[in-house]
Amino acid sequence: MKNKRLNWFKNRLEIVFRNKRDFKDISIYEISNLSLVIYTILSLLSIFSISFFLSTTILSKWFDPRYVERKANQELISLSNAIDSLEYQSRIKDQYIENIMVILSGGENNSLDLQSQVENLQSLELSNSYSAIDSFFRKEFESNLSLSEIINTTNLTQDILLMSPVSSGIISSAYDPTKSHFGVDFVCKEEEPIKSTFDGTVLFSSWTKDSGYVISIMHPNNLISVYKHNSKVFVEAGQSVRTGDVISIIGNTGELTTGPHLHFELWLNGKSINPSEFISL
Repeated sequence: MKNKRLNWFKNRLEIVFRNKRDFKDISIYEISNLSLVIYTILSLLSIFSISFFLSTTILSKWFDPRYVERKANQELISLSNAIDSLEYQSRIKDQYIENIMVILSGGENNSLDLQSQVENLQSLELSNSYSAIDSFFRKEFESNLSLSEIINTTNLTQDILLMSPVSSGIISSAYDPTKSHFGVDFVCKEEEPIKSTFDGTVLFSSWTKDSGYVISIMHPNNLISVYKHNSKVFVEAGQSVRTGDVISIIGNTGELTTGPHLHFELWLNGKSINPSEFISL
């Protein structure tokens, strides 16, 4: 049996190509059964390899049943990363706005460290403790400022031009940092509308114990305007406002008020500036 198989492999085949018309031999090839088997196996392996390569690369879209699943997974991962990035940025912005709200409300906030914000991304809860509204506000923004720095800040920003928050009225108390009065007080007629002094986004709009209804607006170039003692407010935190938009009504709310008026402050890069030098009164 073994000899029979060996003989079969040794047998030679003759492949003849002839002209159909005159049966003249064109070419003749001789090949053994063993060579034929080897060539056949190599051909099949080559065809299989080429087919596998094409089906997993160029033609995978049509022939690989896993292509759709992999594509969907890739898109899902990409969307997930995009959502995580947006959520991260949103939390940072919410954290910043919430910190400003705590400052304006006079609460104590132990999570103002920026590094802690980036690492932990934990939402801050507004403190229910309403001590003097200016205490923490001053501490946060003026801790490293001398009185001369606060007064001289205005000399660097004379190019800022803002709209007056009121259409009429008189100044009953001027800006005087030497007496810890970091804004100007406007006395106006009853129900006088308060207007946004510049385009911006509302950071804070709520009630505080000391200053009543308070509104804080973030403007371009790190400028913040603050409006205190309002009787009514018409904007919410996160809302965009334009120059001249009515945001509240003048009032007499809060424990620190001595009568119906608007207490108006401006802060630039964390420093108090004199509103009288930047608006037409």
